[in-house]
Amino acid sequence: MEMSTSSSKSKVVKIIKWIPAFFILCCSWYLSSQETIEQMPGFWNADKLVHFICFGGFAFWVAFACNIKTAKKWWLPVVIISLYGIIDEFHQSFTPGRETSVLDWLCDTTGAAMGAFVYLFVCRIITRFRNKKQ
Repeated sequence: MEMSTSSSKSKVVKIIKWIPAFFILCCSWYLSSQETIEQMPGFWNADKLVHFICFGGFAFWVAFACNIKTAKKWWLPVVIISLYGIIDEFHQSFTPGRETSVLDWLCDTTGAAMGAFVYLFVCRIITRFRNKKQ
């Protein structure tokens, strides 16, 4: 039995939706593998802000790929990103010059929560805008 065209297009769209999240994952993994990162901002604990922002963006795109539309499921991307944060910190323990940090993981997780909420907020704005047009 052949797969319908709309069904195959739907699967392609589902895969394409994961590209931004996968890109952030690859960048994060690459940067975790570096002994030092030269382009870090120069203020105290700047890496914590970088963790918060990057993992927030990561959660935003995971929420997009998972098609999270209600606040009841906001936790799903947060859990996924938080677990990845643990794996990332463990991965850093094998990189010379790097160390694991519970505070980095907490910034990853709080950034993920913020990213998931921002995604929901953007979805609500888009929904309201579409409803006003009708």
